[in-house]
Amino acid sequence: MKAVILAAGEGSRLWPFTYSKPKVMIPVANRPILEYVVRSLVANGINDIIMVVGYKKERIMTHFEDGRDYGARIDYAVQKKQLGTAHALLAASKMVKGDFVVLPGDNVIDSNVVKDLLSADESPCALITESEIPSKYGVVQIRSGKIADIMEKPEEMVGNLISTGIYRMSSDAFTRIRSHSRKGVHDLTSVVRDLSSSDDVLAVHTSGKWIDAVYPWDILRVNETVLRDIGEEKSGKVEKNVTIKGPVLIGEESLLRSGSYIQGPVVIGRGCEIGPGTVIYPSTSIGDNVRVSANSVVEESVIMSDATIGPGSHISHCVIGEGAFLRSRFSSSSSTATMDVEGDFHKVRDIGSFLGEDVFCEDGVVASPGAIVGAKSRVSAMRVLRGTIPDKSLVV
Repeated sequence: MKAVILAAGEGSRLWPFTYSKPKVMIPVANRPILEYVVRSLVANGINDIIMVVGYKKERIMTHFEDGRDYGARIDYAVQKKQLGTAHALLAASKMVKGDFVVLPGDNVIDSNVVKDLLSADESPCALITESEIPSKYGVVQIRSGKIADIMEKPEEMVGNLISTGIYRMSSDAFTRIRSHSRKGVHDLTSVVRDLSSSDDVLAVHTSGKWIDAVYPWDILRVNETVLRDIGEEKSGKVEKNVTIKGPVLIGEESLLRSGSYIQGPVVIGRGCEIGPGTVIYPSTSIGDNVRVSANSVVEESVIMSDATIGPGSHISHCVIGEGAFLRSRFSSSSSTATMDVEGDFHKVRDIGSFLGEDVFCEDGVVASPGAIVGAKSRVSAMRVLRGTIPDKSLVV
């Protein structure tokens, strides 16, 4: 059986971390979200994979190539214009025959999710799960084990069972997708709702790990959840008088300086340097080639690859983008903040700041809880960052 992974979208609500990469390539626990999908398919014997790519497709294709490193055979279909999920699936229509699995590439899943779908051994079927915030998704109504209706983001509470966007279909479904497309309807939910009105679409419940990242602060929640299952491996160099507690992964050629303190779960990538007197608290991921300088504190944060954290910094509940350079005494504490994402306001608890890729901060910068700093921005010394700052800004 083949799998089609929909990975063409931008994920604009996760700005500024989609400035130069699609949502599916945002790292959690030092792996792109899309990699969790690929590994879960391969673990269930599905090795023949088609990725539908579009926005910044080169980042995906360069990372996965032909799939050999993941035990898979990966081909690519291009969605030239991102109109919707059904439109994306249509881009792969000539590459599949018979039954196939279709999955979004922007959800972290484990192998049990795919296992549950395959256990149904029936097509068409839709994978459903429970959600504490069903109003963000398509809420499913079930009758006699079949999909009766899918209500997209209902304003009123009508149930907590949601569609994961993971389906098992037959290639016959493309006829219906094309029919919808001619009417200007390009979302897969509408196609499945139409299928359920004339055919039996089996509802398959999963209790496996299925986590969606919609907003920047969701990266922290997903990262924390994934880190709960990490093991322990120390491939780098650990100097004397370093304290390590709990599960910690340390990549090759990384160096932990004397006097540093690491409390897992924590993952540290390859080629990193953790300075003397630095403290890293649980639920923190540090990418490759990151330098955290002396006497800094990092807690419950995601520091992406090639970033530099200057001495005496304090980073709490933050996401720091690739290549960011924060000079000495950068400070970002966490608290409750109201955040504006594309005109929608969200009250978020225990949140720090979000700095896009290649942000440069001079000495003594303070980022208020909820601050979002766009990619490639430059911040002068001793500035206080608040609210949303566009890409390539100069803060003086």
